Amino acid sequence: MPIQTHQISLQGLSGGIFWTVMIAVVFYALGFATVGWEHSSRGWWNGLWMTCTSGTTYYSNEDWFKATQAMITIGLILLVASLITIFLYMFIHSLSLSKTALIKAFTILAFLAVVFMVIGFIIFGAKHKYDLNWSFVFCVIGAVFCFIAAILAIFQMKQSNVV
Repeated sequence: MPIQTHQISLQGLSGGIFWTVMIAVVFYALGFATVGWEHSSRGWWNGLWMTCTSGTTYYSNEDWFKATQAMITIGLILLVASLITIFLYMFIHSLSLSKTALIKAFTILAFLAVVFMVIGFIIFGAKHKYDLNWSFVFCVIGAVFCFIAAILAIFQMKQSNVV
């Protein structure tokens, strides 16, 4: 079995993973928390958590909308877990966990996050009635960056002789 050596640097491949996940978290969190998922020409905005129109707020109780909320929220939780994992991989060197276990965990968490995000996007995209807007796009951009980070992690594992 070849020796596993992890080259960890903010300027290297592992740094690329870290910065890509940071970008993913920023975009995804902004899209998650704002009410610009859908916009109507009648002047109302729909987000994951509320619909706003002329100073009035409404909340959706439709099952498909709750399913979207669940999938997008699970995606966010897994994205934050992957951020914590890559942070531990990059900056904490005195853990009893191996670097190999951390990069594998990160890769699994990041891919699972993308799966749940995409399921949420599909549900919302199939059921929405008006124009998709910037908050939805921000979440999609966050998912794309998360996917890129997971792919980079595979290259990091190959470079470290993990796979």
